[in-house]
Amino acid sequence: MIIQMDRGIYHQIIIGIVCNLLIIDCGLQEGWPTPNLPKLSNNETSINLTTDDESFVINLFYIGLGIGGLAPILMMDTIGRKLSLLIAGIPKIMSWILIGIATNNYHIYIGRLLAGISCGISYSILPMYIGEISMEKTRGKLGTLFALSINFGVLLMLTIGLFISRFTMSMFALVTPLIFIMTFIWLPESPVFLIRKNYNDNAIKAVKWSYGKDNIDDEMDEIKKIVTCENETINNGLLLSFKNSIKTNTTKRSFFIMFILCGLLGLTGGASIFSYQVKIFDKAGLDIGTNFSIILTGLSIVIGGTACVTIVKYAGKRKILLIATPIAGLSMFLLSIFFTLLENNINVYWFNWLPTFCIVIFAIIYGIAFNSVPYAYLGEIFTFEVKVIAGIFSSIYYSISNVATVKMFQVLSDNYGMFVPFWIFTINIFVIWILVYFFVPETEGKSLSEIQIMLNNETLKKKKTNV
Repeated sequence: MIIQMDRGIYHQIIIGIVCNLLIIDCGLQEGWPTPNLPKLSNNETSINLTTDDESFVINLFYIGLGIGGLAPILMMDTIGRKLSLLIAGIPKIMSWILIGIATNNYHIYIGRLLAGISCGISYSILPMYIGEISMEKTRGKLGTLFALSINFGVLLMLTIGLFISRFTMSMFALVTPLIFIMTFIWLPESPVFLIRKNYNDNAIKAVKWSYGKDNIDDEMDEIKKIVTCENETINNGLLLSFKNSIKTNTTKRSFFIMFILCGLLGLTGGASIFSYQVKIFDKAGLDIGTNFSIILTGLSIVIGGTACVTIVKYAGKRKILLIATPIAGLSMFLLSIFFTLLENNINVYWFNWLPTFCIVIFAIIYGIAFNSVPYAYLGEIFTFEVKVIAGIFSSIYYSISNVATVKMFQVLSDNYGMFVPFWIFTINIFVIWILVYFFVPETEGKSLSEIQIMLNNETLKKKKTNV
C-alpha cells in the first residue's frame, strides 16, 4: 500500500513538473517586454520601435490571450485536452524563433501574437487537464504551481534577459516548449475526455498510471459521475445551459464577483508597470541602477506568490484581498505623488529610491493577491453549466482590460506625464477594494455546493432588504 501511494505521488509530481513547463514559458513571454523593448528602441538593431509600436508589441500578447481563451469551445472537447496542449506548444516554438531572428517590426508582431494565442490555450485548458488527472490530495498543490510557474518564468526572463542579446534569450527560452512537447507526449489523456469518447480501457490505464494503483473502482465511479453531469449540459447545448443558468440571481452574482476580481488583474496597472519598468526607473533617476530594481521586482513577485500558498490557508482569500489591496493602493498613491512632483520640476533626488520601494511592494502584493487569488475564486464560484463560458469571459475581459491599460499608460505618459496613469491606477485599486469589501464573500474551506448555497442566501437577503 505504501509503495502504491509513493508511486502515485511520484507520478503526480511528474505531471506537475511537465505541465508547468508550458506555464513557465508563458511567464517568460509575459516578462519579455521589460528587458527587450529598450533593446528595440535604442537604434542598436535594424528594428526601431516607436512608443506606439512598443505598446502594440505588448498588447499583441494580450490580444492573443483573448483569442487563445476560446480554446475550450473550439478544441478541448473535440480533439482532447492532451492534443490541445501539445498544439499549444507549436506556436510557442514559432514565436521564440521569430522573435529571436526578427529583422523588422512585423516579425516581432507575429511572434508576440503567436505567444499570446498559445498562452491563452495553456491558461484555459491546462487547469482543467490537471484537475481531471490529479488525485484529490494533490489537486490543490498542483493548482498552486500554476501562478508560481508564471512568476518563476517572469523572474527568469528579468534576471537573464537583461544581460544577454534578444537572439540568445529567445534560443534559451525555446528549450522550454521543446522539452514540454518531448515529455508531455508520454503523459496520458484526461480520463474524463476518454470516458466521454467511450475509450474506457484507455481511461482505466490513464487513472491507474496517474494514481499509481490498480484498485481504482471508486475513482472511476467519480469520473463517470462527472462525465454524466457534463454530458447533460453538452446535450442541452452549452450556450442554452448558460442562457438558462444566467437567469438565476446566484449566477449573476458570480459573474459580478468575477468582474471585480478580474479587475485586480487587468485594471490595477500590473501589465503596464511590469512592461515599462525600464522607462519608469530611468525617469526616476535611480542611484542603485535600473537593472537591480527590475530583478528585485521579479524576486518580489515570486516571493509574494510563494507566500500566498501558505497565507491563504490561515487567513482566507477574502481577508488577503482586504488587507493586500489597500497596501497596493498606498504604494501606487506614493508613486503618483513622486512622479507628480518630478513632472513639476520639484527636486525629488533624496526620494529617488521611492519608485523602487513602491513597485517592489506592489509586486509582492501582486504575487500574494492579485495574480493568485482571483484564479482560485473563479474555480469555485461557478457551477459546471457556466464554468466554461465564465472562463472564456474572464479571459476576454483580462485581455481587453490589459490592452486598454497598457495603451492608456503609453498615450497619457507621452502626452501628459507618467504621473497621470499612476493616479488612475490608484483610484482603480481603491474602488476595487471597496467592491471586494461589499460583494466578494469568503469561500476558503467550503465545498462548491456550500458556496452556491451561500451565494444564493446572500442574494435572497438583498431581495428581502430591498422589499
